[in-house]
Amino acid sequence: SSGINAEYGGNTWPRDDIKPLLGLKHDPDLISIGFEELGDTEAWESEADEILSHLGYYRVKLNTMSIMQVAVFAKKRHLPYISHIETEYTKTGFGGTYGNKGGTTIRFRLYDKTLAIVNCHLSAHHNQVPLRDEEYWNIISEQDFEDPLTRHLYDHDYLIWSGDLNYRVNLSNEEVRAHISSNKHLDLLEYDQLRQEKAAGHAFIGFHEAQITFPPTYKFDPETDIYDTSAKQRIPSWCDRVLWRIREERQEIVSILNWGGGGGGTSDSDYLSSFSVDSNASEGECQVDGVGPSKQKRKKKKKKNVSGGAQMDSDLLEYDQ
Repeated sequence: SSGINAEYGGNTWPRDDIKPLLGLKHDPDLISIGFEELGDTEAWESEADEILSHLGYYRVKLNTMSIMQVAVFAKKRHLPYISHIETEYTKTGFGGTYGNKGGTTIRFRLYDKTLAIVNCHLSAHHNQVPLRDEEYWNIISEQDFEDPLTRHLYDHDYLIWSGDLNYRVNLSNEEVRAHISSNKHLDLLEYDQLRQEKAAGHAFIGFHEAQITFPPTYKFDPETDIYDTSAKQRIPSWCDRVLWRIREERQEIVSILNWGGGGGGTSDSDYLSSFSVDSNASEGECQVDGVGPSKQKRKKKKKKNVSGGAQMDSDLLEYDQ
């Protein structure tokens, strides 16, 4: 089976056709979309539903937390084999009381595999690395599920994590922009906070990421490819990311088919990226395709949505047969 994951943030409503954001080059079996900072969640829902319905996809599940969403769509032939659908979310904004930051998750069984897809928005600002790490661990530790095979996120065969992770480049604004102007942007990856935190074992342990070959995707002036010229003068960085983690028992091979970066010229968004998994269960191979890009557990009551069978959102939509 194959799938694609698209992540999009920094806009308030869909102005144009979002189909180009999905990078549908391989006719995937599954599509997941993550949004952050939505001004109108229903408008984005409708846009995604309408476009994907005409492409033959049924919505499996939608999970919304405040201005953040994650949605999963599937081809009709796979619907009978999707089960144990659950949703979870974790609020991390303002000490765990507000949903402007945090993570939304949809998990399910597909044939003999278990998948969890997380979309998140972690805290901003260059100096908030420890807080971003803490928020990651809060999402990992607080989300639990009813499926006895996968009580926790790390238990899943595939864990796909996308969103505005907000990790920055640890150099001055002048140094970063000089590297980009000299076409030496890949040298900046040495100073990427996410890579540094992964290497130190502080967050995203065991996760993989496609090789970044494109310039930083944050932050552009609206509808241009010009880096931020506002008074804030934000340091160009790779804030939006897509990562994946495969359970060791699967021992599947991962290869990259396609990967790229999207700039501000696509819309007035800050950034965009997409990612897909092409998996052959019989051969144990997994191909990934992308277009783009001390912990404490707080105990609190969280909303849980469980579908033990293949009960999904597809009955809410009308499709051309």
